[in-house]
Amino acid sequence: MGIAGLELFNYFLCDLEPLPYNRLPYGNCSERTIEIPIAIRFLRRMEAGLREPYLEIGNVFANYLPLLDPHPELTNRIVLDKFEEAPGVLNEDLMDYREKHALILCLSTVEHIGQHAYGEQKSGDREAPLLALRHLYNLLKPGGSALVTVPFGKLMDMGWLIQFSDEYLRLLTDSYGVPAEALDVSYFRKLDMDMHLNNPKQCWIQCGKEELADKRFDSPFMFANGIAVIRMRKTGPDVMTEPRPHEPLTFEPAPTVSSVYFAPFVRPAGFDKDGYFPAARPGYVFYGPSLTLAPKSYVLEASFEIEGPGEFTLEVTSNRGRRRLWSRKIVRSERLSAPIEIKREEHQSEIRLYQHNAANCRVRVPCLVLNEA
Repeated sequence: MGIAGLELFNYFLCDLEPLPYNRLPYGNCSERTIEIPIAIRFLRRMEAGLREPYLEIGNVFANYLPLLDPHPELTNRIVLDKFEEAPGVLNEDLMDYREKHALILCLSTVEHIGQHAYGEQKSGDREAPLLALRHLYNLLKPGGSALVTVPFGKLMDMGWLIQFSDEYLRLLTDSYGVPAEALDVSYFRKLDMDMHLNNPKQCWIQCGKEELADKRFDSPFMFANGIAVIRMRKTGPDVMTEPRPHEPLTFEPAPTVSSVYFAPFVRPAGFDKDGYFPAARPGYVFYGPSLTLAPKSYVLEASFEIEGPGEFTLEVTSNRGRRRLWSRKIVRSERLSAPIEIKREEHQSEIRLYQHNAANCRVRVPCLVLNEA
């Protein structure tokens, strides 16, 4: 179980086919746990047509090649990665690449293009990932196929990536000219995970896109809480026209704080794999992450599950706890949404949970998000 208390299995369903979660201990606390098996399934289904190397955008599979040992032909790939230096990797910008391929694989990479990530400098173009997707379509040979995964939910500009939404993805056909019949999209939602980073178990389900409409990146679980799996097939000529104008989109910014489990909080007694903090004596259960709050309106969303007679205070402070900006007594399991007005710039700001009594108690915090209002 994790913070949602669900049973965690060793497999998930993809188009009703059971696939094992990735168990190689690399990046496995993220969406990689389902992206890797989905990608292997895709490659195996295309295996008969693999008479030439396929193109991988981003040097991802290098960390998972042992999973392809029974199928060595699936390792016959050309890797394009603008910044990562490794043997056999082409350090070339995707948008400058012109060679066409029958098969292309791109796992959680296009959302970073044009954003401030992995050596890339932010271009200011929030639609650069859509240009990259259209370019991938153009790089396919006639009848060729591509598999692309992206984080999906609320439309968010995280600085280092764009999280796609349904409205954003529809621009690929409505504005950028990729034929609608060339796309087949499926969606997956993370329901729960072990709350540790050492190869944790996770729980994902395939779902409708509407079930991801309110999902934020990095909350309550780190990295993507929902993904879109985009299958593209080259159904016509390259798309070379300029994108058609469209109504401006509204991007939600990255949360100021997104989780007590993965942000740089101090947690004196730690927490277990189900997300419970032990709380047996007076003192801080957690505090952090020590940041600067600009003079703005914020909203603090939090939920608490308390087992035992705990008496707590949740507070927002600055100057290392010397100045209290907001506080609330917590004595039972509850969910809250509180406006917080910051009148001046506050430094070394923290969210703190303090236990007042000595009691055999534990508390779980499935949601702790501080957003600009």
